[in-house]
Amino acid sequence: MKKLLLLFVAALTLASCDTDDDYSSNFTYGVLPTEVADIPEGMEVGKIYRITVDYIRPTDCYSFYTLDYKRSTEDIEDASGELIDTQVRTIAVINRIFIEDDCEELDVTTQVYFDFEPISEGPYVFRFWVGEDEDGEDIFLEYETVVLE
Repeated sequence: MKKLLLLFVAALTLASCDTDDDYSSNFTYGVLPTEVADIPEGMEVGKIYRITVDYIRPTDCYSFYTLDYKRSTEDIEDASGELIDTQVRTIAVINRIFIEDDCEELDVTTQVYFDFEPISEGPYVFRFWVGEDEDGEDIFLEYETVVLE
């Protein structure tokens, strides 16, 4: 029994000593600006809508990873000045960026999508990240839509 335990500990020690793990250091993540998004002007509760998002992929070292998607509710002023409880969705395109010296320049428009199912009626605002202004404040493309029952 002691020999089996010693063999197990030795195998575990040898397997855990591999320090040549560069996988986690050969890429990073970055947010890329949205060029345009396709949002329906009107929606219905319970129906599923495909929302497409276009962004520029600068080199072949960029690879789509995910969409950062945040839900919130805000009081937004309508045309008459009345505050309306509004569903807000903030979206940003996240890419994995491989750190290599031989990246090929692309500057190609890439399209990704997500499926959206509104769960309540009322106004919705979709905000897509496009960059930062000179003060470091985020800038968004905004699309408004109304969801009906």
